[in-house]
Amino acid sequence: MIRKLYNKLNTKWMYSVFIMFCGFILSFFILRVPSEIAFNTSIIIFFISILIPLLFGLIRVFKKDFLAGTLQILSSIIFGGSGFLCLSIFLMLYPYDFFADNLEIPKNIQFEKPINLNDNLASGPNKITDKKETFFLYDGFQPGIYQYEIFLNKIEKGTVYLKIYEITKNQILSETDVANNSKMQVYNSTNELKRYQLKDDFTVYEGNWGEFYGSKIEIWFQPDDKKQKERKLMSKNYIIQGWQR
Repeated sequence: MIRKLYNKLNTKWMYSVFIMFCGFILSFFILRVPSEIAFNTSIIIFFISILIPLLFGLIRVFKKDFLAGTLQILSSIIFGGSGFLCLSIFLMLYPYDFFADNLEIPKNIQFEKPINLNDNLASGPNKITDKKETFFLYDGFQPGIYQYEIFLNKIEKGTVYLKIYEITKNQILSETDVANNSKMQVYNSTNELKRYQLKDDFTVYEGNWGEFYGSKIEIWFQPDDKKQKERKLMSKNYIIQGWQR
């Protein structure tokens, strides 16, 4: 049965290439369905559509049908590469994110919520009364985009930055983007709390607007003295959401 199917599909070398195009079209149509199963199915169909003509071309070459086999392999590589480029661009603009679909916020853990100040940190809690080092997370101008400020006692010169984890799986979120965009230079030679405010913002990409989940946010400090190891200063649990493309 498999042999008969192969003979029908591979009567002419361009037939399997045509099947590849059909697979591409089917894959892109399935991608429009907002479902993780549909997404995974679409990707599988896409790559199978490339592998079939490649495999058939190799079989032709093995059977010494060099011209047709070479044309089949080259066309599969060229059209498959073009299709992969289109898929990559499409996925960059893909509007669905299934990260938070099955996540639940633990009820036995205490969480805080980001302060919604519409990008206006000046109206935030710039004075604290308990004299303890702490930090506050702020909603940015869109869901999934955040800012923060930190209050520190005496500390050497260095850089603070954030690490954010999904709390049930301990999975780090948007590691490079968060670390780079949350950096602040700090230095406090006194024993009094000093306030440091992030001037820009950072983005958590995992999840979609309105899909809230629990996170653990850690403040890390890298001293300017490279002989000193970086260290974690503090952490809090926040309910957050991801930025929707």
